[in-house]
Amino acid sequence: MPIILPSFWWRALEILPGALTWTALLGTIVLSFFQPVLVAIFVICFDLYWLFRSIRMTANTVRTYRYMKRDQLIDWKEKLVNITAREAPNSQLVADFIKPDQLYHVVILVHYKEPLELLLGSIKSYAQSRTNLERLWLVVASEERAGNEIHQIFQKINERFGNSFGKIFQTIHPANIEGEIKCKSANATWAAKELKKNLDQNRINYDRVIVHNFDADTKVYPNYFDYIAYQYLISRRSQPTSFQPVHVYANNIWEVPALMRVIAQSSTLIFMHNMLRQHRFHHFSSRSDIFQTIVDINYWTVNAIPEDSRQYYDSYFHYHGRLVVRPIYIPLRMDAVFADGYWSTVKNQYFQLRRWAWGISDLPYVVNLAIKDHSISWWRKLNKIFQLIESHFSWATSAIMIAVIGWLPRIFNTDFSNSVFGYNFPLVTRTILGLALVGLITGIIISFLLLPPRPSHRGRWYYLNFLWQWILAPIASIFLSSFAAIDAQTRLMIGKRLDYQVTEKAVVKSR
Repeated sequence: MPIILPSFWWRALEILPGALTWTALLGTIVLSFFQPVLVAIFVICFDLYWLFRSIRMTANTVRTYRYMKRDQLIDWKEKLVNITAREAPNSQLVADFIKPDQLYHVVILVHYKEPLELLLGSIKSYAQSRTNLERLWLVVASEERAGNEIHQIFQKINERFGNSFGKIFQTIHPANIEGEIKCKSANATWAAKELKKNLDQNRINYDRVIVHNFDADTKVYPNYFDYIAYQYLISRRSQPTSFQPVHVYANNIWEVPALMRVIAQSSTLIFMHNMLRQHRFHHFSSRSDIFQTIVDINYWTVNAIPEDSRQYYDSYFHYHGRLVVRPIYIPLRMDAVFADGYWSTVKNQYFQLRRWAWGISDLPYVVNLAIKDHSISWWRKLNKIFQLIESHFSWATSAIMIAVIGWLPRIFNTDFSNSVFGYNFPLVTRTILGLALVGLITGIIISFLLLPPRPSHRGRWYYLNFLWQWILAPIASIFLSSFAAIDAQTRLMIGKRLDYQVTEKAVVKSR
């Protein structure tokens, strides 16, 4: 990407997020000594804002859950067959140019050193799909640096599923390519380029290929691929569209420790909330795209960790703001973080959250793209930039503001605690946050409804663990989520780059 932004401003934008976060946290601590009334007013305003967010999140998660249940009951294969009989024909629809039986689905399954059992479980879900398996391809995207074991893994995959797909082949991403870093998207890009060669040899148009960029633990429901195909074919041909399904981190939820369950289920709830916030809805982790759009943006980034958000911004500016990320309500089933040993699991969870929080490193990149683009209004571009800053600032500070900062004026200033305002201040904040608990209660209920069937080795009383675990929410929010975001922003601020760390995925032993 040509860099227009001067290096001084690029570095200043890298410093900005961490500076804002540390200023907010340290500033409220200092002001609690000298201006406790200002801090108390700020805390009350922040709590009111949190109450508003809680109410909005409650409404969105309930609506998203209803859409998820609705769309999973629809026979999308039948709707796909009868797509030409739509009630409102439109000559600009993709379906007027491409028929359902002309579409191909290609799963790029990116893996590194994940256990074979994990890969087999994911691939089995693809093979059990209701879609036309002759037009479902599987690309096993392996890493050369994973060692010779990758050949044995593919051999076993091919032996078991070789006849389950229209085509199945392996790509091996070479190690130490100049200009690349060790990251998932470099592997996925190599696989996509190899796929392009295959498509060219078979003279298959890129706009007839839906590519699914999946993690090793990604499982699908039987009607997922037909659902994506239907959503694509009813899109306008001139409208660049991506498809982002909701992620339900529940494959192994009955086995992971309570702290990881809280984070996994909270992540799902936040994702469900964002599904209905189109202005903030971005690519994330496993997702589906028309291969033509991936070729248009020159594939996924090979030199940055936040590859999913980079895809969004590359696509958004490439298409001059016309990109639509369509929410997909049939979820992808993912694993919660689970490693060998409790503390290894906690460490891996922290590293995963820190890697997600490293998405703030996109800020100078996005500003650079905004300066280059002359088609999108500056109001829209500034809005995108502000959303990026605000979301990561909130990520780093919200839990600490709610749980810690509100106590400081009374602790650090006795005169304030003895005043009328200081005496009533805790009552006001407790009332506001007590009302905000409606969001937590709703989230707990929806989390119960999203649980997979109870395994035979877990008794009925085990359901109580999914209730008491939410006592750990403050610990998870502060010591894992907020601290991970602060860690990422501080590293970016001082110029200490983050290396990509693959999240360990241990397989639950069968019982």
